[in-house]
Amino acid sequence: MGKHKRPTTDHVEPDLPITPMLDMSFQLMAFFILSFRPAPTEGQIALALPEQKGGPSTSIPVIADDLEKADEVVAIVTANANGEVGGITISNTEGGTALGGGDAGMRALQKLLTDKANAAGKKADGSFKVGKLRLEIGKELLHAHVVTLIDVAQRTGFTDISPEPMRGGGAK
Repeated sequence: MGKHKRPTTDHVEPDLPITPMLDMSFQLMAFFILSFRPAPTEGQIALALPEQKGGPSTSIPVIADDLEKADEVVAIVTANANGEVGGITISNTEGGTALGGGDAGMRALQKLLTDKANAAGKKADGSFKVGKLRLEIGKELLHAHVVTLIDVAQRTGFTDISPEPMRGGGAK
């Protein structure tokens, strides 16, 4: 038998539809750009954390200036049903004072802390020599109000601020 010759065809170039692929890629890009929701940025607040019990001692040596600090002030902040400031009570070694809630309580807290800072007097570097402020916060209080409390304390001269959960559970 003889050799059979295969039928030959002309060379055909593959047809790649570029336009629909570009359309699809731009649609995907638009979808991801429009649906992207970045996480909110976290703020950093300088705080004095409560002392850690146990473990190796990593405490800083006591400086003479620390011994001159006034007594600790404790602000007990409760929340109302909406998560706003329901009541503020100040307690220190001299006793306790109820300041009320809401904006009036915040203004009373600012006045009391300012009076305490002014009574402590200024040091040579211009800063106030005030004691530690511990904020005992009800668990229902909104974070925005906690930040406002810390801001009020910092503006009055307190630098040693410790926000912590309310002792004994939460709402009173």
